[in-house]
Amino acid sequence: MIGSIVTTAKGHLQGTVENGVGVWKGVRYARAPIDELRFRSPEPVERWNGVLDAVNFGAVPPQPLERAARMGMTGSEEMDEDCLFLNIWSPNADDRKRPVMVWIPGGAYITGSGSIDMYNGHVLAKTGDVVVVSINYRLGALGYLDFTEWNHEEELFDSNLGLRDQVAALKWIKENIVAFGGDPENVTVFGESAGGNAVTTLLTVPSARGLFKQAIAQSPAPTSVYGKGFARQFSKKFLDILGIEENEVDVLKTLPVQKIVTASYELLQQNSQDLPGSLSFGPVVDGDFLPDYPLEAIRSGATAGIPLLIGTNKDEATLFDQMDPPLIPTTEEMIHKMFENTDPEAEERITNAYLTFPNKEATLGLGRDATFHMPSVWYAEAYSHQEKTWMYRFDYQTPSLKFSKLGATHGMEILYVFQTFDSIVGKRITAFGAKRAALKLSRRMQGHWINFAKYGNPNPPEGEVWPKYDETNHYTMIFDKRDYIEKDPNRVHRLVWEGVRIYK
Repeated sequence: MIGSIVTTAKGHLQGTVENGVGVWKGVRYARAPIDELRFRSPEPVERWNGVLDAVNFGAVPPQPLERAARMGMTGSEEMDEDCLFLNIWSPNADDRKRPVMVWIPGGAYITGSGSIDMYNGHVLAKTGDVVVVSINYRLGALGYLDFTEWNHEEELFDSNLGLRDQVAALKWIKENIVAFGGDPENVTVFGESAGGNAVTTLLTVPSARGLFKQAIAQSPAPTSVYGKGFARQFSKKFLDILGIEENEVDVLKTLPVQKIVTASYELLQQNSQDLPGSLSFGPVVDGDFLPDYPLEAIRSGATAGIPLLIGTNKDEATLFDQMDPPLIPTTEEMIHKMFENTDPEAEERITNAYLTFPNKEATLGLGRDATFHMPSVWYAEAYSHQEKTWMYRFDYQTPSLKFSKLGATHGMEILYVFQTFDSIVGKRITAFGAKRAALKLSRRMQGHWINFAKYGNPNPPEGEVWPKYDETNHYTMIFDKRDYIEKDPNRVHRLVWEGVRIYK
């Protein structure tokens, strides 16, 4: 393996070689967001002397342990505010200039990390001859609550910190990835859940333009981006939880980080019950860094011409139904409250379209559509007017997922994209001899993702098997035991949801 020691713009890094793939872990892409930089925009990393080790993952962002286990974490990970690290897998640190795939992890913007084992980029990098990068960014109140209303000369807070971290990571990649055998002019961002929402938001962030060439949004919930007025209630409630008055907001700069994490989790729990279907932490339309709601920006044509691959899973909501409380509406009571808070006139029309409502299958379907599927359809429809767009739905379920009633639930497609069936979650879902069939589907999905990263098109060079998405045909790739194209799946539900907006 050539070049496990690489030279970046700010200094030398020593990586490792794992099964023929170069790996650099815990690479700092910005200064530690601590002390005077807490709640401030990320600052560029400083130059260093000598050779820094990049053989171990960096600390994961501070987050509630109660939820981290659901992400496949073991609880033994180091957790620290100093968390702005990324990880790189490359077939070779040479001058080949391979396509680069940058993974933005999910977790409702309160949990997650780029170092979780199901995001291991080894197989994807080796199979596709691509460079894979995974990133950390600030979470919870530290990354996604807006305190700018209370700014004053002595103490400043910046908005959209987690989103700014993502842009900072992309800028670092643009400047340095050539040293790892990557092409800075051919970068694909891809992410799932909150990471997918990050992708659909980054497409409309002015400072992110020119930093990536393609975008893949997996289960993105693209409308879960709020105006400052709506988002203010979350920041205010967070202060109330901590017993902090609005004129004392500066206290947050020196508060122990665990108190911030604990209060973030309490806010999440409260909002799941008070405002079902809302996202406690997420991007805020600040009129500056994020000038407009992403869907409205797309509809107005104010976006860069970047090909998009977007999709959702058939049974998104089943995972959330096992949480207490669920993060999305999965019961009749939560669904009623969601419409009551947003669009009461639409409730009867929409619930009637789910023929067995309020039974469990129907409520789960409605929660899935309100949060993930319909917003993704609206985004894809609007985007297809500006640029090439492809849409998918992931339907495949292994025997263990059938037995558990989870089905093709939220996040399951990740394992097929990365082919990480030996991860903690991967071993669970491929029990009972299901790995062979899972590998077949994984190879097909990886092929599409790699083609997209290389050519801006998920189809193989020899011919089209996946037609583009548009408002006329709504062609959608269904990933299952056998993949197939369906024209306008769930058409009845798509039509009945037209014009509805859940929270803003």
